[in-house]
Parts: sequence; structure tokens; C-alpha cells
Amino acid sequence: MKPKFVSRVDDVLHFTKTMTFRSEIIPDKSKGTLSTSLLYSQGSDIYEIDCALPLASFYQTISGGSRKDSSLAIPSPEYGDAFHDVEDTKLAPKWVYLGETIAKMSYLESSMDDTTIIAMSKNGSLAWFKDGCKVPIHIVQEMMGPATRFSSIHSHVRPNSLAVSDFCLSCNLETVVKSQSSGTEEDSILKIIDNSGRPGDVLRTIHVPGTTVTHSVRFFDNHLFASCSDDNVLRFWDTRTAEKPMWILSDPQNGRMTSFDTSQVTNELFVTGFSTGIIKLWDVRAVETASNDLTHRQNGEEPIQNELINLYHSGGDSVVDIQFSPTSSSDFLTVGGTGNVYHWDMEYFFSRNDDDNEDVTNVAPEELQGQCLKFFHTGGSKRTSGLFGKRNTVAWHPIIDNLVGTVDADSLVTVYKPFTGRDLIQGEEK
Repeated sequence: MKPKFVSRVDDVLHFTKTMTFRSEIIPDKSKGTLSTSLLYSQGSDIYEIDCALPLASFYQTISGGSRKDSSLAIPSPEYGDAFHDVEDTKLAPKWVYLGETIAKMSYLESSMDDTTIIAMSKNGSLAWFKDGCKVPIHIVQEMMGPATRFSSIHSHVRPNSLAVSDFCLSCNLETVVKSQSSGTEEDSILKIIDNSGRPGDVLRTIHVPGTTVTHSVRFFDNHLFASCSDDNVLRFWDTRTAEKPMWILSDPQNGRMTSFDTSQVTNELFVTGFSTGIIKLWDVRAVETASNDLTHRQNGEEPIQNELINLYHSGGDSVVDIQFSPTSSSDFLTVGGTGNVYHWDMEYFFSRNDDDNEDVTNVAPEELQGQCLKFFHTGGSKRTSGLFGKRNTVAWHPIIDNLVGTVDADSLVTVYKPFTGRDLIQGEEK
């Protein structure tokens, strides 16, 4: 669906767009629908868009029963009708971050003061919003960002392209870590911010030496988080300890390290992506051991830190965003510089690498690539390279398995479920 808006939008292509989902779902067996909503930002405005999905496609996940048996008892609406009820509705902003351009949003499933979402602007400012109040209830205001001289010169992206700021919430939602450019040549900055007792209070500021931009931050659990900077180094921190990383991972061989994400299902796996299209899956425990155990060092040099698996985007398509599935320990997606979305499933890799099978190192890289790449989404040829980055334009639904949403530069909003082949139920093809 291409949304219509109450206020006139002169040139929608000039607005930065992001999206995420709310976690609430409403199944309706009488209509055969599963209702949810997505949050879509355009410039400084945030909109909520309702969508109704075919319940039969998701009922097995929700009920825990047999999809074949349960789907016979409920209507089966047409695919493609998800936005039927709102197609002709002109949208008014649900929230407005006045004077700012939103670069990222995170939905809060539960919080101390009924906050609904946190939004970050391109200059690194944070704003907290709640239902029923159109303006922010808390703000952490920053003046530096992608338009400042130093961050523009030293960032590996163009000004007004990929955001050079980022934020992430701890698993218990009590702490926010945000990154930003300091506006000087000296270093970038991490800020640890309270999100429980006094939301918006800066608890600690950490300088990242030798970096100008820290473009990504991610939590592994309630305290351990990592930051990825323009020096191609992942630094691992603890929110409770001194202002030095506990260990680091340096990986300069594959171009610029442009993005990474952590699995919230296992709290142990993370994936890094590079400007050359290379994708690497890691185990944080192995990286920590290699960093701290002298037996993993060679001739007194840097520690030998090996990834679990190597994958790649076809044609050298750069990796600009990575997102683990919130409902699966083996699934993640990557977004290319073209805007194409690659869906990966590591189940084949894990099954080949368990105690009962041969080591996965004996498997040809082409076979691993073919088995692990499960779906490829182009957005109906709407996804093309342009001035704006593709970070935060793709989102998993936090509750519904394999439901993904995207927003394109021309404001086209798409919700889809990857089709990766028919399931076998009790030995029969569905």
C-alpha cells in the first residue's frame, strides 16, 4: 500500500522513512484474520497503519495445533488484502518529533511509565512517546550528527544517507545505549541512558578512542553490549564496568564493517556485514575466549578469532542492515545497498555441525550459500539505489513468525511472509 496523508506531502522521495511493528495481535476466527499494526515514520511524523492478515497462515504458531486441521475451520481471506480497510484512509500523524528527522524507532512492549516507542533523530537525539500524547514525553537532545563537518568527512557514508547514530535497548528494557559523533576528530561517543526509574537520564558517557563514527550498537543481554565503529572494530562493553571494552574483535580483511546484529533468542550469536557483501556469523563466547586466552594468539600477535560461517550477497551488494528474527534462533535477514532483502536460515549449518554429523567445514561454500539463503525479496522492482540509506526500512514482527514489513523510498509499504516451500504435515504435502 502507498499511504495517503491528511497533510499535503510535496515530494515524498525527499523524506527519510523507517518502520517497525507493534507487538499486539488480535485473531478473529469469524473473519479469518489476524490483525496487527505497523509504525511508519516519514520525516518528523510517525503514523500507525493497521493490517489484517490471513489467520490460516499463522494459526499453527498461535494455537500450537496442526495448521492443516485448524485452517479448515476458519475463513481464508485473499492474500493482498492486508490493507484493504485503510487503503482509502488519509493518515494523520500519531506522533510528531517536531524539527527532527526520524532515523530509527523501537517499540516498547512494556515500560515503567507507559511509554510506547523510542525514536532517534538523524542528529542522535532521542524522544520517548506514549499513546494519547502526540509530542515527546522525554527527550535527550543532541546537536551533533551527520551534517556536522567531522562526521560527514570521516563517515563511510554520505551525509543524509545512512544514519551515523544508533541506539539499542537492553533485553529488560531498563537501559538504552546510544551512539553519536562527537563533532570532533578525536572520538565518537556512547551514552548509557536510564529507561526505568528516570527515563532520559544519562548515566554514563563513554568515549571510543580513535573513532569518528560509531554507527551500530547492540545488546546481548541486560548488560553486555557491543559497538561497531568506522575503524572496523567491534568493542564489547558491560554497562556496569569501567569505561574500557572488555574485549574487541577486529576484522579488516573484507572491506568496511557496515552493520551487525545480535540474536535475542540465544544471546550468544551475532552477525557482521561488510561493504563488499560479505556476511559472517559468530559465537560471542568463542570470540571472548580467543581474545582472553593466550593459546589463541599466534607469535604474540593479535588473537585468532574465527567466525562460524561465511555467506555473501550476490554481485557484491553491500550489507547495510542486519536483523535477527525475534522468534527464531536460526533466522536473520540482511538488507543490501540496493534495498533487496535476503532471508537466511542457519538450521542446515547447525544440523551439519552437531555431534552426530560431519564437520561443516567439509561442506562446499556454494552448498552452504544455497542451503542457507531461503528467500530473496526485491519489493516488486521498487527497491533501487538512491540518496537515502536502507537502514531501519525493514522490520520483523516481534510476535508473528516470519512476518516482515518494508518501506520503500516512494513510501510503498509492504508486509509479506516469505514462502520457502510447502510444509509436510504427517507425511503428506500440505
